[in-house]
Amino acid sequence: MLGQWPSGVCLVTTVGPHGMHGMTASSFSSVSLDPPMVSVCLGNHLPSRALLGEAGRFAISFLGRDQAHIGRRFAGQDRNVTDRFAGLDWTITPNGCPVLSEAVAWLDCTVAHAYPGGDHTIFVGAVTGAALPRVTAPLLFHSRNWRQLADPLPQEVTTRLHGEGGCFEFSADSPPSAEVVRAAKQSGVTVVGYVPDAFDPDREDEVLACVDALAALGCDEIGCAESAQTPASPLQVRRVLQDATARARPAVLRVRLSGDNRLALVNALVAMKSGVSCFDVVAAGSSSSGLPLDDLLHLSRQLEVAGPPGLAQIRE
Repeated sequence: MLGQWPSGVCLVTTVGPHGMHGMTASSFSSVSLDPPMVSVCLGNHLPSRALLGEAGRFAISFLGRDQAHIGRRFAGQDRNVTDRFAGLDWTITPNGCPVLSEAVAWLDCTVAHAYPGGDHTIFVGAVTGAALPRVTAPLLFHSRNWRQLADPLPQEVTTRLHGEGGCFEFSADSPPSAEVVRAAKQSGVTVVGYVPDAFDPDREDEVLACVDALAALGCDEIGCAESAQTPASPLQVRRVLQDATARARPAVLRVRLSGDNRLALVNALVAMKSGVSCFDVVAAGSSSSGLPLDDLLHLSRQLEVAGPPGLAQIRE
């Protein structure tokens, strides 16, 4: 019954007489904002419960969508692992507890209260430190299965024709100075920085770093552009955009897909499901290799996603 309630997944770690100890938990909750306090419930039969009570300190590492294998390891589901901490990167908090260096976020806590809760103990922790090591979608747990968020389609899509004016565009390979960006924004021009070859699987880390840099520069919009030399796969589009949409905020993330790719409309659908609603397109008959406007509008109609105002009369 209770397995029907979906939750996030975290690691609860502490230290004991024999070193580091940790377990996977989904029974985590925020308790208070001022002062910051959280709770975690541990079964009374677990070694972690006794160790945490004795240590008086613990840490929480929130797991990302790509870390189900770590969740399984610390849940004891990987029988081939004898040392759960081996082979992973760890950071030691000021309280001396290990946290996963690549966690979505981590909290450093001291035990403020311990309450009996049936066959569990409810530990309330005072948060003494916190960090956001990286931005990515969370890992979820539901009905004994590890899952990810299912992203809804956008309510509408917006488009910009290739070569359309009114924007100050540049490539992340040769960005302008912050002063130039500020001046452009003050003049009322939309500043758009593009990451070239954004869906090359060998450049994923570099692409996301470019998105971070463009967001820090103050761009109004950040574009991920497909290269004609490296056709995008739907899987790579998903991998990049799922993280880029969060990293780009508050800037708007847009996508420039190649119309020469036979999977162009599949990639457009994946982009929509990854949180993108702004697309660069080309007009019918254009010599450019971008995604044709008519094709994108046809896709949006089939998905019952509203298209740009004023373009509703374009026929199938």
